[in-house]
Amino acid sequence: MRMIRIFALISALLFALPAQAGATDSVVLAAGAGYKKMVNALYETYQKKTGAQIDLIYGNMGRVTTLAKESGKVDIVLGDAQFLLKKAALPVTEKTELGRGRLVLAFAKGSKFSKVADLDNPEAGRIAMPDTSKAIYGRAARQFLEQTGRLPAIQSRLVEVATVPQVFSYLATGEVDMGFLNLTHVLNVADKLGGYEVLDEKDYAPISIIAGILTTSPNKAGAEAFLAFLKTDEAQAIVRANGL
Repeated sequence: MRMIRIFALISALLFALPAQAGATDSVVLAAGAGYKKMVNALYETYQKKTGAQIDLIYGNMGRVTTLAKESGKVDIVLGDAQFLLKKAALPVTEKTELGRGRLVLAFAKGSKFSKVADLDNPEAGRIAMPDTSKAIYGRAARQFLEQTGRLPAIQSRLVEVATVPQVFSYLATGEVDMGFLNLTHVLNVADKLGGYEVLDEKDYAPISIIAGILTTSPNKAGAEAFLAFLKTDEAQAIVRANGL
């Protein structure tokens, strides 16, 4: 049954690729959906400079890594280094760090709470966070709360949901007063929030966001050219503007 599910997943993702994906002149890049805006901006700039074609696939990291492992068509993966290299154990020959993911405490519109210290306010309501066992920013939020001495005092007010987008949904609908997100996501939805504070990186483990070339890459030359572009000042300016 597991092999059937994997085959169905790969088939669905490959069907979403343009017809030319996997051709010798085309690079295939698979990235976490949360970095779609940044990756699109990087590709648009790269394409204007070089004319080179890159086919982009987005999804949750589990789907991205399954496709990368099983399809043989993916050249570059982009996302959290811990997940890609350790949990998924993807075979990567070359990688570059784009930047560090930043943990943010965001506030619902209309909420009277607006600062990190409000975590300690007994009048504050529920606080949403991503899954602490599966989501990198959920683990970071847990580390932050432990490092700053807020657990177990506020445990009863914490609401764990699956993903960062779900935390935002809870904030947008006013179901919680505060929630832990990442800065890249926050910058895309800032107008729908009451405000946010970027949290001190010393209070959680570093989150390295990388782009890596797979050993199975069908187009290593094209992939290497894109990684070289990612190291340029122009590309780094795009990365920084997207919260890394």
